[in-house]
Amino acid sequence: MRLFIWALILLPTLFNAAIASNRQQPSSVVFYYNTIDSVRELMNYDRAVVTPALITQRQIDTLHDAGTQVFAYLSVGEYDGKNLPVQLQDASPVRNNNWQSHVMDLSSDAWQAHLLAFAGEHLAKGFDGLFLDTLDSYYLFAKSETTQATQQQALIRIIDALSKLEGNPKLILNRGFEVLEQLNAPIQAVVAESLYHSYHPLDNSYHDVSKTDTEWLSKQLAQVKSLGLEAIVIDYIPGQDRDAQKAAAKRLLAEGYTPYISDGMLYEFGVSTIVPVAKRVLGVFDGTETSYNRSLCHRMIAMPLEYNGYVPDCRDINTVNFERLDSNRYAGIVVWLEESTYNKHPRFQQWLAQQLHQQPLLFLKSLPTLASLRAKLGLRESGEFNPRVQITQGQDWLTSHYPLRFSQFETYPKWVSTQPAVQPLIEATDGTTTPAGLLFKAPWGGAALLPLPVTVLANQKEAWYIDPFRLIDETLNLPPIPAADVTTETGRRILTSHVDGDGFPSIAWFPGKPYTAEVLMEHVFKPYAIPQTVSVIEGEISKDGLYPKISAELEAIARQIFALPNVEIASHTFSHPFFWDNSVSVEEKQYGDHLPIPGYNVDYRKEIIGSLDYINQKLAPKGKKAKLILWSGRADPDEKTLAIAEQANVLNVNGGNTYVVQGNQSLTQVSPTIAWYPSAVHVYAPVLNENLYTNLWTENFDGYRRAIETFQLLGSPRRLKSISIYYHMYSGAYPASLKGLTEVYDWAIEQKATPLYLSEYAKRAQALYETGLAQTLNGRWLITSSGVRSIRLPHALGTPVMQQSSIAGWEHGEDGKYLILSQPRSTLTLSTTGDTAIRLKNANGQLIQWQRKGDVIHWTLKTHIPLKLELANASACQRNTEAALQETQADNLIRYTSQQAGQFSGELRCPSITHTN
Repeated sequence: MRLFIWALILLPTLFNAAIASNRQQPSSVVFYYNTIDSVRELMNYDRAVVTPALITQRQIDTLHDAGTQVFAYLSVGEYDGKNLPVQLQDASPVRNNNWQSHVMDLSSDAWQAHLLAFAGEHLAKGFDGLFLDTLDSYYLFAKSETTQATQQQALIRIIDALSKLEGNPKLILNRGFEVLEQLNAPIQAVVAESLYHSYHPLDNSYHDVSKTDTEWLSKQLAQVKSLGLEAIVIDYIPGQDRDAQKAAAKRLLAEGYTPYISDGMLYEFGVSTIVPVAKRVLGVFDGTETSYNRSLCHRMIAMPLEYNGYVPDCRDINTVNFERLDSNRYAGIVVWLEESTYNKHPRFQQWLAQQLHQQPLLFLKSLPTLASLRAKLGLRESGEFNPRVQITQGQDWLTSHYPLRFSQFETYPKWVSTQPAVQPLIEATDGTTTPAGLLFKAPWGGAALLPLPVTVLANQKEAWYIDPFRLIDETLNLPPIPAADVTTETGRRILTSHVDGDGFPSIAWFPGKPYTAEVLMEHVFKPYAIPQTVSVIEGEISKDGLYPKISAELEAIARQIFALPNVEIASHTFSHPFFWDNSVSVEEKQYGDHLPIPGYNVDYRKEIIGSLDYINQKLAPKGKKAKLILWSGRADPDEKTLAIAEQANVLNVNGGNTYVVQGNQSLTQVSPTIAWYPSAVHVYAPVLNENLYTNLWTENFDGYRRAIETFQLLGSPRRLKSISIYYHMYSGAYPASLKGLTEVYDWAIEQKATPLYLSEYAKRAQALYETGLAQTLNGRWLITSSGVRSIRLPHALGTPVMQQSSIAGWEHGEDGKYLILSQPRSTLTLSTTGDTAIRLKNANGQLIQWQRKGDVIHWTLKTHIPLKLELANASACQRNTEAALQETQADNLIRYTSQQAGQFSGELRCPSITHTN
């Protein structure tokens, strides 16, 4: 495959005032030929050209959800495989030794048939079009004008045939200047590389193009533009010099070209009409000691990073080729390893040395052992602390809940700074020497060293010694960015409710001895009209399960519950597996592998797909289907198990470790939103269930009322989680447990919240990391979403200018402004002053439409409960709404309410709107 020239086109979009010009600007484009683990960067661009073998169907679908069109690379003039197939051997007159490929005779029927079949396979995968490369390779064997003319006519026929494949794919040419005027097929664009800046692959060097070559290529591109075609220019500047890339892109744009500036191998995300913002933070763990989802990187660091809008990218030190890693996509690096692990990976330490002052580094627990790297870090080990240690500086850094302690059974190295710029933030002394540092801040980042940053308490729970948010802020010094957010919908905190099926057949301690499921149906599911997601365990209620004699009675109750209009159906598996991976020791399996269903061995496909089929065939009412699996037991499926649900288009929730109450509120107990894998996403329960509040259902059966404390702690001063009511069927067993549960419901429905079904939350959560962030060449933000509806804008970034932004509005929050997205791609202009333009302030439903046309705004919202909506600065607008809505005005707010749930629409005619997005 050639690595120099690729191209494509899409319908142009407006690019506001770029480069001091108001003319229509081209859509952004990326040419990316590296491996693709995620499309979170690719979705920043309107168009993406990729190697077909390196992208999956799921990734293409995600890009489409985000509004990005995807194009497949196709080599027309050369065969790139190592061995030429027998049927094509007569079609290759010569080899291209520079690229170790076979140059093909374009007039060969066999080659043409191969191209059409190959292209058809790509298009069937979901590509929007084809990028046609190596169009002029025939010059390597066609020396006479007659032979060249034959090849050119064959090329015209090939392009025409490709354009007529199913779906009429968009076609982009790599050069092909000689045939442009003769083509009958509709061509979207022509691309050429190295107009001003070139790359030489043999010595990996970058050069300025000679004036003669620039003038020649400029004339060819002028011909392209004269035919009404888009001219895309790829120039080569290494990604370390982002400012030079931006300057080069602005120059090309001013000259009427669509720019793309990247590294010579097109392995990095370059600059087009937008500049991608590095939002990954690389985390490193040792996979020989733990799995990804149990690593400290994932369990401890991911949550504060994702809250700040960054994507934690936790990698196993044993499986990653760090030298091939595109470091430009990272905003920082966090390394949490033992010294023994560093000793086993000297090349990784050498790579870290290269990253110094390129990205900020944060070392946790221990430092690299390479002496030369320690010297560069400016830190030196000077003995060990004895157990009698006192803090001499930085006491304010330590949390008040868990005092710092030095165990007499462990050794702790003393660290001293050897460079003035490396500042100790926490110092301690044992009385034998001058103070030594435990926490350092440096120009390269920082380090929190033993016994920091986390302690293990006597009950085996972990706790942060220091605030992880402050630690990250002070050391990694990540810039504030608009943060993808799944705690909020349309400006209000999300409210969900879901029930695991455990205990459905249990007899409750109420008159008449009803089943717990009946108690919940009458006292919770029916009276609380908010969306509720209810599950059953097939093995508890079906004839093939534990209780075949009462199965008919239990199934009848399940049908009644599932028929309720506010109930969403889910599965809690067939046999309630306690473990979802094979790495659990026998000693840990106190209750076996699953419920003791006679003759059954765990089959994960039956647990997921089989249980859903049972529910849909036996229990679900007409028009309603279960589409959600609620993980059971330890709720820790690996990527392979998650793929079973993913391939069946089934959403998943449960797991994580989020549980805090007053007096027990360490942030180590707040999990990230998801565990992200390239092929699937595990969505954690936002908050854990009543088991944690009742000492594993052994006491304090009304203890779940303390979930209110949890929701309050996780809502302020930072909104870390949604309001997530989560419990089991056995919460209907006792009057006390039912009372505790209804108290939580009573509190929740009084909050300013947007109730959603758990599946609706899951769709947003699984897309959290697949949210793009970029800036235009003139500094405006571009947010691209594949499912997230809310963005938290840190107050430090200012206030949206609504007339120059494409969001619907925002609500002021304690920790930022919660932006309301109305489309997959949103532009955002910010100001340090307030904005008095009309905006949607908040609503308790999902925004379906917010569309500006001239001075008119059309809006539509869908709610699961009676509507509550607030518009800011709309009092001067002419307002038209449905008769079902009641309007009130106060404090420059227009408020709409309804008596019923449903879908509502309105129109705002505001002559003062001058939208310039």
